[in-house]
Amino acid sequence: MTIENEQLALNYYKTLYSPAYLTAISTHLAADYAEHQYTAGFSKAGLAEYVRTRLSQNPTHRVLVHKVLSDADHVFLLVEEKLEHNVDVARAELFRIAGGKIAEHWGAHVIDEKNRKNPNGTFDGPQPDRTVHYARESAARFEALDRLGFDHQELDSFHASRTSDYKQHSPKGADGLEGLVDILRKMKAAGTKMIMQPKRALIDGDFIMCHRLYDSNPPHPLVNRINTFDLFRFNREGKAVEHWDVMEDIPSPEMLPKIF
Repeated sequence: MTIENEQLALNYYKTLYSPAYLTAISTHLAADYAEHQYTAGFSKAGLAEYVRTRLSQNPTHRVLVHKVLSDADHVFLLVEEKLEHNVDVARAELFRIAGGKIAEHWGAHVIDEKNRKNPNGTFDGPQPDRTVHYARESAARFEALDRLGFDHQELDSFHASRTSDYKQHSPKGADGLEGLVDILRKMKAAGTKMIMQPKRALIDGDFIMCHRLYDSNPPHPLVNRINTFDLFRFNREGKAVEHWDVMEDIPSPEMLPKIF
């Protein structure tokens, strides 16, 4: 059902961000649909109002789907949203499909920064290679190494999980493995720990999408309660060679249960 689920999610999403958004909501969403996007008010009605406002405020509004991943009953989309005044938004959209309907949605979005720390685009790069199983074979090891690196500040673990020429698509990160490690090294020296809480993962060929909550202790002004969708591409050795993300600040701790 992978292809059918992908097509359902794509049809729904493209119709949702169009004048036919109410039709998309009434025909594609399950009766007990669960909405986890806080800007959509955690409800169907809130979603409709969010989309209506988005479209009315941006007459030339467009959404461009750049990556599609699917795994069992889940479909993930990496989307570029184009707004007025040359504003671009990176969106992560994760859907759970049941009985031919969209039963659940998690998402995050952030303005795509033009002042990048690397020369790569936020949305470019390859699609999943479904002829290989690199991500599934290495997912558990990768997750364990990331827990060591973030939660326990064993920074050498990132050298075991990623290649030295690790390609970074996040606007905030420098290219290469040291771009990531340097940030964490400085936090460690300052007595701050970045905490990574895995919530769910989707595996497709040589790609894995990790839905995570990043937090910090003590609270750090730049890394504190972040709803994050990390997307990694793996090589045959099981190391991550490329990374994309969408990171959205969570306004209040009370929202955590509904967002995840």
